[in-house]
Amino acid sequence: MWHTFVMELKSSLRTPAVLFWMIAFPVILATLIQGVFGTIASGNVTLEPASVAVVSDTAWNTSRGANTFVNAFSASASESSTSSDSSTVTGKNSAIALFKRIDAANVTEATTLLRQGKVLAYLSMQDSGDLRLTLSQRAATDIAQTKSGGSDGQAWSLITLGTLVEQYNERSRIVTQAIEQAAANDPSKLTDSAWIAALAGANLEEITRQASGIRHADGMVRYHVAILAMSILMAMTMTCNMLSALQANLSPLGARVSVSPLSRLARIGAVMLSSWLATFLCMLIVYAYMRVVLGVSFPGREGLAILAIAIGSGMANCLGLVLGAIPVISLGAKSGISVAFSLVLSIFTGLYGNMAFADSVQHAVPGMQYLNPAKQVTNLFYDLLYYDSLAPFARTVGVLAAMSAIALGAAAFELRKVSYDHL
Repeated sequence: MWHTFVMELKSSLRTPAVLFWMIAFPVILATLIQGVFGTIASGNVTLEPASVAVVSDTAWNTSRGANTFVNAFSASASESSTSSDSSTVTGKNSAIALFKRIDAANVTEATTLLRQGKVLAYLSMQDSGDLRLTLSQRAATDIAQTKSGGSDGQAWSLITLGTLVEQYNERSRIVTQAIEQAAANDPSKLTDSAWIAALAGANLEEITRQASGIRHADGMVRYHVAILAMSILMAMTMTCNMLSALQANLSPLGARVSVSPLSRLARIGAVMLSSWLATFLCMLIVYAYMRVVLGVSFPGREGLAILAIAIGSGMANCLGLVLGAIPVISLGAKSGISVAFSLVLSIFTGLYGNMAFADSVQHAVPGMQYLNPAKQVTNLFYDLLYYDSLAPFARTVGVLAAMSAIALGAAAFELRKVSYDHL
């Protein structure tokens, strides 16, 4: 068995297709993705003020905080036109302006400006007391493209403005609710200047404070984790090919091995062990490149990240064993199925730049992740990145162990009943 193991390991590591798909391809892909999305993820973008209309109607004028809020992040059209460098345009509080303010008397006038292309959006005050940011079709398209990796300065300004509007509305609701509760339970607070000052100066960080037990990581790490998951799943092809090569009806080598003194269990064990070790070594090289060259890290959990690679590799090899054990499918068809399986499942990990789609599927159908091996491999790394507790990591290890056990059971059933009338 050990001689077979060594020969299978050497053979797999000398196969050009294995070296390309499991080392060269993920390294190249990770480098390209880092080059395309790295600048955006690192926050190195230039904000360019966008033209935004402000509906200065009765609702706006009676709102106490809206005008102050808008003035803090805007510059008038005349102020912004005097500066040729967008990064030097400042708001009235000496902060960089997010937009150029153009006043409109009512929503109809603001809509006309929007349709004429003179503004990209307009701000209005709703009867509920909430601010509303309405975007033009062009602005919505630019924002969608920018979120997918663009660098449009005006789009980023509108994205930031939209976030600030949401925070303004949230804070306004909290203040309103506090006043209503005070009026109902303790009206004396409404005449307490200290309480009013404390309420007015409430720290926004308390509203958006980080939840306990949550860690933060660079947004680019998610893309690299998706690449690792896809590469690990590609190991199915190697295991499948190694097992198929030992089947008497699929290869001359398999016919010769079948009449050798080596038992079937020993042959399968050699294939599993050698394919797992080859996968693990290839993934270590890819991970080392991401860690040293691209700066992908799991602070304080580098050892567990290596363990995650080992666990994911074992699961992928078990899936490859199931596919390779099917006797009626040709070797070429099995290779195609395993590659297609890896690439299709990687759609739901955000590998192709569609993190928003992957997240939406996760939220809409959370149970689907338990049927997707690629998603579970990414969860292994997410559990290390984003959680202080190792309980989520242990839970994902359990899911992958269950997948591996089911795959081994199916492979054993297939291999047990295989027999040959003649060689």
